[in-house]
Amino acid sequence: MQLYGAKVPAKILLAAAVVGAFFLTLQMSRRLPTSEMDDPAGYSADITSGNKFISSENSYECINPYAQPGFIWMDTRTTVDNTSWVPFYSGLLDKQFSQLWDTRGLSVDKIVNDTRYFPNNFPPNDLLKNAPTQWFQLLRHYKNAADTAENRILLKLRKLGTRLYWLKNRSLLVVGDSVDETLVSHLCNSFDASQEYGPTNDSNETSIVTCNIKEWNLTITHWQLGCVGNHCGAGETIESIDQKWDRYFIPTWGSVVGQNGASPDLVIFQLGLWGEQFFVDQYRKYIHGKKIDYSRTPNVRELVVYTRLLRRTISKLRDMYGYHIPILYRTTALKNTKEQGVVALNLDRAARYACRELDVEIMDFGWLVRGYYSFYSDEVNIDKSPLRTLWVNMVFWYLFRTQGGVEVRGDLVRMADMDMTTADAWNICHDTFMKDLKI
Repeated sequence: MQLYGAKVPAKILLAAAVVGAFFLTLQMSRRLPTSEMDDPAGYSADITSGNKFISSENSYECINPYAQPGFIWMDTRTTVDNTSWVPFYSGLLDKQFSQLWDTRGLSVDKIVNDTRYFPNNFPPNDLLKNAPTQWFQLLRHYKNAADTAENRILLKLRKLGTRLYWLKNRSLLVVGDSVDETLVSHLCNSFDASQEYGPTNDSNETSIVTCNIKEWNLTITHWQLGCVGNHCGAGETIESIDQKWDRYFIPTWGSVVGQNGASPDLVIFQLGLWGEQFFVDQYRKYIHGKKIDYSRTPNVRELVVYTRLLRRTISKLRDMYGYHIPILYRTTALKNTKEQGVVALNLDRAARYACRELDVEIMDFGWLVRGYYSFYSDEVNIDKSPLRTLWVNMVFWYLFRTQGGVEVRGDLVRMADMDMTTADAWNICHDTFMKDLKI
């Protein structure tokens, strides 16, 4: 009996070990293995497909990383993939960051000239792990794998597919100016997606450009509204906002409808530079001047007119696609000129207020890149540079959110829920982001 009694715990332990091993194997199978090819350099995130939550040290929170203080990380000024906005969730004054290099107890004034600050090493993981997903890098890795016929690539392709499945049949609409068209073209060209040009007016300041990224049947459309009001510059077509919507955009509204059959999955718009051009040109005519002054502060009446113009544009979009369609206002990137566009800066501030009143969230791209004028290809357009990659990462962060995806402090804590409507997914954090909106 004693011998038999001694065997009972052993069997129990053996059974427990088997169950534990099975559970561990199951858990590990849910984790996506990382590799140099399918993860943004420097960090990875535990994710799963479907509508399940995964374990994370971060709770389910509504945090927009692009609304947090941070900095733009780039390997070089010409890098394509490895670019990210790095929020300062972990304060730079925290002890672990003060110990990144051995200061040997010297005071700050003795180490400020320490050449060990250089070279420009990759940010420490304590910072980088909090950076939002580099979607552009994942997209490019997927395309590179898809274009390779080798069998060894197929596994990596499947792994990447579990992260990007939610892009299938999505639609993005961007309403803006040549800055937006340049950014959209960069995204399309990066995936060899040919661009189709729709009807334009005689001066080409109002235009339509569409591309489709075949790997996911992802449609991206840009509508350039062009000059505003009935007073355009020399050689530009004199048409009102309503006339342009009726003539160019309403007839093509169906081409940007996504899988839901009613609307795009996300709309991003702004009117900053064309609005600025209108007001400075009107002022020049008013004073009978020969030179346009971009450094003049607009008066209150001009700000009122501009906010009414924004409201009219938002109303047009909502009338076309429904009130609950996710809409973002992209803050204006200032000009690469001596004045840098004081008028546009003040119009942008008025737009922030209008968006708060009109229940529209803000994509602060213009604020993040403000000051990076050496990355421009001309006075207004951003060159082929890390700033374009940053724009793509931001856009896909918002697009991921429209599909029910949740990212918290660099962790993809929830993948897209294909059973949720776009409006329901967007509204999970919408009220929080509107409450936190800074004007």
